[in-house]
Amino acid sequence: MYSFHRQAVKFFAFFTCICLSIKIFAAPRIPSELYNQSLIYCTNGFGFSFNPQTADMGANMNVVTDQIYDKLFELEPSSNKLKPALAERYSISDDGKVITLYLRKNVAFHSTKWFTPTRKLNAEDVIFSLNRMMGLVGDLPALNRVSDDGSAFHQTQERAYRNKANLVHFPYFESIALKKKIARVSAVNNMTVKIELAEPDHALLSHLASQYAVILSKEYALQLNADENLSQLDTLPVGTGVYQLVSYTQNDYIRLQPNPHYWGKKAKVGNIVVDFSSDGTGRMAKFLNKECDIVAFPEPSQLTQVKPSQIVENDGANLAFIAFNMQRPAVQDLALRQQISKAIDRKRIADKLFFGSASAAEQILPKTLWQQAYSKGNFDVSFKPQRVQKPLVFWVVDEKRVFNLHPMKMAEMIKSALAQQGIEVQLKAVSRTYVIQQNDIGNADYDLILTGWLANNSDPNGFLAPILSCASQYDMTNLANWCRPIFDFWLNIAKLSKNVKVRDTMYQLMQSKIASEVPIIPIVNTKRLLLVNDRVDNVEVSPYGQVRLADLRLKINKQN
Repeated sequence: MYSFHRQAVKFFAFFTCICLSIKIFAAPRIPSELYNQSLIYCTNGFGFSFNPQTADMGANMNVVTDQIYDKLFELEPSSNKLKPALAERYSISDDGKVITLYLRKNVAFHSTKWFTPTRKLNAEDVIFSLNRMMGLVGDLPALNRVSDDGSAFHQTQERAYRNKANLVHFPYFESIALKKKIARVSAVNNMTVKIELAEPDHALLSHLASQYAVILSKEYALQLNADENLSQLDTLPVGTGVYQLVSYTQNDYIRLQPNPHYWGKKAKVGNIVVDFSSDGTGRMAKFLNKECDIVAFPEPSQLTQVKPSQIVENDGANLAFIAFNMQRPAVQDLALRQQISKAIDRKRIADKLFFGSASAAEQILPKTLWQQAYSKGNFDVSFKPQRVQKPLVFWVVDEKRVFNLHPMKMAEMIKSALAQQGIEVQLKAVSRTYVIQQNDIGNADYDLILTGWLANNSDPNGFLAPILSCASQYDMTNLANWCRPIFDFWLNIAKLSKNVKVRDTMYQLMQSKIASEVPIIPIVNTKRLLLVNDRVDNVEVSPYGQVRLADLRLKINKQN
């Protein structure tokens, strides 16, 4: 009996220690002072980059880099109008071929652990940044190095940089042919920049407001160049933005804090954590558990789990579409392309896959870029399509993007609809990298491909030209490999004209041309969505996905 009691006492003491240990080592509550100055933004980390200029189009880098960097201009989220940023004002010559930018004074670059600026922003930084966007890499001087025996260094840093830079792509700026648009960039004085255009282009300023057109520090680049570490320019960012980088754990999170020397309106939230660690379902679980204050790219099927007041949305300037490879004999039959187009129930796809967060696309241009409806006309042909002898090869870019969170599910629905019309397709899931590789070697053997596109400014030309112009034929952006000189002619008129009615007429003609020849089939336009915790105020998302974190306000929580 004594032994039994002694054993019982031991067990009681053991469990008491465990309970005390749990109490002692439980995670402490976040102090109110910190909690009320901190915000966690949970998002998709796919395609993240600290380098907006070289980032893949559609990548989710804007939520971070929009805070770290400034552009010359911004787009107002609600009105989509251009407003000044680093360029305080501008003027355009009478012939439309010279744009003069007057830079904002006393704009400081970030002071970080890895860089301390010695001067404010000036024309050198803008010229360096614009030249870099165009892929002009000769702006940095060579190192004048001499070996111990007095002979010249065998390879200058500039030459080495040039060789590497030739391998770098600037997808957005290549898609709009920026290098062909701008003839020369020069400094009028220390705070004035002159941009000479090859021809008038009313949309150029909108391109300079895109999330890719950030202004870098040339002084920082020169320092890195001298240390033979220029690649750090793209991994440890230095900008002039309202927030600056504190730390980054790859594929996990980023910490941002306010830039104490910011030239504009100061940030209201003292600590920002951008969390990349969870997928769509995981982000929703974190949101419901109050571990995320804002969630981007929520799963549409889960939106019923939150209150309507917690959803912030805007119509998106994007398009999911099917492109026919016009170089393939199997899809050169117009009647077949029209039959495939008619077989696809866009509304059903929008309802079943997006649960109200997308709308069926009836035209190529998203309504956020062009509000006019176009006259579709009657383009039916009197003959029947040729019978397809073997399954059509249907590639699916199986990567979650803004315009399509579930590519394979959409492709399966399309495959089923086509089967009812007696058209068999063979699905093949591919990555964007794979498409680029196969396209480069001339082995992209798809008949159809499910992909998409999104705008980064309000210019319809910037949306249409990359995916359908002759200039982009055989490029990664024009996956239809479609080219019609008359289409390019209309694009050029719309680009050069200042008359709104003329531009609208050109877009009418272009939309009708696409509808009559069916090189691509528009499927859906998806909304920009955010889930927002009740303690966060003043949240807006633009049609291009921009969220200005500096404008957010946190309600004071006294429970901690």
